[in-house]
Amino acid sequence: MIFLIVFIIIIIAYFGSPLSKVRNINVEGVNDLGAQQVINATKIDDNSVLLDLLIHHKSITEKTEKKLPSIKSMSIKTRNMRDITIQVKEYSTLGFINKNGYYYRIINDGHVINQKMSAPIGNYPTYSNFGTKRLKQIANLYAELPSNVQTNISEIYNSPTKLNPYRIKIDMNDGNKVIADMRTVKTKLKYYPGMAAQMKKKGVIDLEIGAYSYPFKDKK
Repeated sequence: MIFLIVFIIIIIAYFGSPLSKVRNINVEGVNDLGAQQVINATKIDDNSVLLDLLIHHKSITEKTEKKLPSIKSMSIKTRNMRDITIQVKEYSTLGFINKNGYYYRIINDGHVINQKMSAPIGNYPTYSNFGTKRLKQIANLYAELPSNVQTNISEIYNSPTKLNPYRIKIDMNDGNKVIADMRTVKTKLKYYPGMAAQMKKKGVIDLEIGAYSYPFKDKK
């Protein structure tokens, strides 16, 4: 009986002391998400009881992933009895689509996250005039491009014609524009850096049928 009473007193004292509370929160693995954004989604703070987190970590993880769909997986681990580390793995961002003045993140396989943003973040392209099916196709094509080409793409437009329903236009960060065909753009865009380097003036690189370039017309 004495042992039980002492044990209960110790438990009560522990949960009533700062030793039972989270001291430091560290987030690892974030890329496009902010560390504080992840912490806010978990609702973990310095008033959270460490034991409660360990018991309910699965529930916390599931709720956080639901709030932040760009999280592929996450785990919560403890350090030094009072510190926790939230390990995050994100889906790759493939760009953003503009709808009604807001931007929405596109992640793996062209999935659009229903989370409004006032402006796109990072060095990712924006997509315009694409339907759902075509958006998935072009986003997956972008994911397979060489990194030096990816970082130079600013915006991709769906620009079909009667002769070519697969026609697209691409604004590049270096000031050039590209005309291409969705069916061949992945293969042909790898030649872009070399073609752009040979251009004396900014202009258009047409990859729709062949592969040639011409400068922008001078404004009069």
